[in-house]
Amino acid sequence: MFWRLINPITIAISKSFLHGLISANILVLNFKGVKTGKNYSIPVSYLENPEGRLSCVTDRPFIWWRNLVNLEKIKVLYKGNMIEAEINIESKDNQIIADRLESLCSHSRIDGFFAEVGYKNGKPIRQDIEKSAANMVLIQLGIDKS
Repeated sequence: MFWRLINPITIAISKSFLHGLISANILVLNFKGVKTGKNYSIPVSYLENPEGRLSCVTDRPFIWWRNLVNLEKIKVLYKGNMIEAEINIESKDNQIIADRLESLCSHSRIDGFFAEVGYKNGKPIRQDIEKSAANMVLIQLGIDKS
């Protein structure tokens, strides 16, 4: 229920001149459903690494991410611009997922909250990270910054 209310608002802000309020932490994935052909727009929080790759996570039980598995590229609303990004989905290697999730949670306590990760001395608790990673999918995006 919460996401059905907040996602349309987040998407509207991302498309508007107000995108700067959220675009340092949120982007919108745009794709077609494999079976339905329906267009989907899903806002997700992200972390950009120094090489320009973006990492996002979502819960495995949320089935929308399965539409992305066989895609090589995807449209992404990123910092107010619709761009094309290479996409890679990691759903099996919990160690890779945990490492990226730890980076996300270190960057944003909001990500930690939704991942049910606690903090000790300002750092995410690794045991919580590993437990949450077992139920997450990592979405990695490659963008061309030229």
